[in-house]
Amino acid sequence: MNTIKNFRGKYDFLSNFYYSYISYEGITYSNAEAAFQSAKCADLKDRYKFEFLSPSEAKKTGRKINLRSDWENVKVDIMREIIKIKFSSNLELMIELKKTGTAELIEGNTWHDNFWGICECENCKSIPKKNMLGNLLMEYRTTIL
Repeated sequence: MNTIKNFRGKYDFLSNFYYSYISYEGITYSNAEAAFQSAKCADLKDRYKFEFLSPSEAKKTGRKINLRSDWENVKVDIMREIIKIKFSSNLELMIELKKTGTAELIEGNTWHDNFWGICECENCKSIPKKNMLGNLLMEYRTTIL
C-alpha cells in the first residue's frame, strides 16, 4: 500500500485549509477549517464570525472562543460530517479523493498535532499518534469507492 504523507502540493485538497465552500448547519464557509472551528462555539450566533475567515484566521479565532461544553465528545463526529459535506458537495474533490485509491492518508505536520495528524519531529517521536483527519478521510473514501 502506498502512503500520502502530507496534504500539500498535489494533495492539498485533503487539507482543511483547502478553499472549498462548506455549508454546515445553515452557514456557508469558504473552507472546512472555518466550518470546524465554528462548531466549537458555545453560542450558536458566534459561528457567523467564521463565515468569511481564511483557514489560518479561523484556527486562531477558534482558540479564543467560548468553547461548547461537549466539544471533546463531539469533535471527531463533527469533523466526520464536515469531511462528508466537503467531498459530497464538490464533485472535483470527490474524484481526486477517489484517485488516492487505497493509499494511507497521513496528515503529516510540523506543528506537533498528533491527534488530527502526525508530527515526526524530535519532540514528538515518543508521543502516541492518532492521525484522526487522515483516518476520517480514509473512512469516507471507502463509502465512495
